[in-house]
Amino acid sequence: MLKLIAIAVILLIGAVLVFAATRPDSFRVQRSANFKAPPEKLFALINDFHQ
Repeated sequence: MLKLIAIAVILLIGAVLVFAATRPDSFRVQRSANFKAPPEKLFALINDFHQ
């Protein structure tokens, strides 16, 4: 019984590794926001991050 569980665990780990190998090497995170304000007012706020 222990041998069967060990084989199942090894097969499961192998399946996860094969699945991970098929995934792309990189990914991209992107954020967006919508503001209802004139561009001049927003530019004044984001132009200088030290404010």
